[in-house]
Amino acid sequence: MDEIWFHVSNKIESLQFQASVAIQEGQQWCMLWLAQFRQFIQQLCNEEHTQHAKDIALRVATSIQSNWQDIQIQFHNTQWYTIDFYRQLGVMCASKVSKRDVMFCITGIAVGTVVGYYVGINMSLSCNGHMHIKTITCYRYDGLESVIIMDDVEVPTAVKPNELLIQVHATSVNVVDTKICYGYSRIYRRLLNSGRQKGLPVTLGRDCAGIVVGVGRDIINFNVEDEVFLAVPSWAPGTMAEYIIIPEMQVAKRPKSCSFISCASLPYNGCLAWDALVNRSVIKEGNAKGKLVFIYGGCSPIGCILTQLIKLWGGYVITTCKKKAVPVMETIGADDVIITDEDDIEKRLQLYKRFDAIFYTDNNQPFEEHILKKYLKPNGSYVSTVPEQLTSDSLGFICESIFAGCVRIKLLVQYMFGFNMHQWKEGAKLNVEYLRILSNLVNTGHLQPVVGSVYTLHGFERALRHVLDSNSVGSTIITFK
Repeated sequence: MDEIWFHVSNKIESLQFQASVAIQEGQQWCMLWLAQFRQFIQQLCNEEHTQHAKDIALRVATSIQSNWQDIQIQFHNTQWYTIDFYRQLGVMCASKVSKRDVMFCITGIAVGTVVGYYVGINMSLSCNGHMHIKTITCYRYDGLESVIIMDDVEVPTAVKPNELLIQVHATSVNVVDTKICYGYSRIYRRLLNSGRQKGLPVTLGRDCAGIVVGVGRDIINFNVEDEVFLAVPSWAPGTMAEYIIIPEMQVAKRPKSCSFISCASLPYNGCLAWDALVNRSVIKEGNAKGKLVFIYGGCSPIGCILTQLIKLWGGYVITTCKKKAVPVMETIGADDVIITDEDDIEKRLQLYKRFDAIFYTDNNQPFEEHILKKYLKPNGSYVSTVPEQLTSDSLGFICESIFAGCVRIKLLVQYMFGFNMHQWKEGAKLNVEYLRILSNLVNTGHLQPVVGSVYTLHGFERALRHVLDSNSVGSTIITFK
């Protein structure tokens, strides 16, 4: 083997020498050509350039041809020596190398390949472990004081075949987020999620707008850099993070006619508003014309969307709001406004005929629902869009165990019949078809997102308190970009 390496090193040195010679000659040729080109330029600048242009061109062409022939000769010589080197190497290996040497060589290559592969994998995992993102997280069910920014959360990288990795640009803050801080939907969260998503800490946020940065292998409707928006139910992992992973069935392409901030105000509240109209009330697109509708809390995120949809379909909308929100409500189409900080709501309601539909959307200014129902027609519909009270959150250990068993059995039966788990509870209202409808309405100018306040990531505390303020108008947004 020593003799082989000796001959190999000699051949390598010979090749290096020939390469250096070729490089030096190439440099000399380039310098000569540049000098002649510079002389040619100078001649052109001379008054007599017309007399010598032809001679100079001929000299340059002759020089180029001569140098090109020299390079070709050198190249062929180098190539011949290289071929001769490989031929001699093959002869020496055939006569000097034993089978044992070959086996040692192959074994060394195999072992080195395996070791290198695992070293590379470990280095990759180590590098990924140092990549972190920020999330707005509730670390215990103890109110808004238990919400913090976590900046040591690993970047989600494990994308399943049907999932998308999304970079979040903006997310809305909803009343249900504040309820989650007190334990809202904690039982469903434990039953319907897996791994660390079952319990604390909980990432807040029910919707967002962002950009797709990764796709699973089975994804066909989305590509990297697609701009999307989405909504998730209260028991699902939240969206207040710089990056999230989400199933494709919950995502739609966002409307192009507005910004990420405006888009973030639509998914969760828009889906709830659409479901309240289409599935839970007598008001439909084909029969809304001339119907009398009362919306309690018209300046809430859902109220703003309901007002516009009912007006689009031809209904007559009466709503409530604070005095400062009256211009907003009139702009989006409210026919009459009851000012809650000036008017007696019940006395004002007595001035109208009975309503075809009443929507209760404001949880920040509670009002006796039985009073509102008095002004509803016998065949009218009363719909509340505020987060429902979940009995499961207040169960004891024994009742909770029984409840969990019943839920698991129901999930198993529904799974056997093809029911999707994401449609559990309000998840059924967050339909991706609704998102597409909302996107089309925004793009055509029939629906206008209403954003009242925008906060940065570090202003999350003020954002959470603002969404509970009775003076808030429209959606409250937190930006991540």
